Amino acid sequence: MGLGDALNNLGNKAQQLKDEHGDQINEKIDNLQEQHSDKLGKHADKVNNAVDKGQEHLK
Repeated sequence: MGLGDALNNLGNKAQQLKDEHGDQINEKIDNLQEQHSDKLGKHADKVNNAVDKGQEHLK
């Protein structure tokens, strides 16, 4: 097994985990944003927007 095979297997495993748990992860992230965004002060919108963009990869 070469490096390419190992990386392909890792990518497949990541996709499988995303498919199985992506909704749960998104829900937890949304809850954390609601609970803690006030602690980010003037940066809350920028951080929340960045997090939301990252969450698009879990859908």
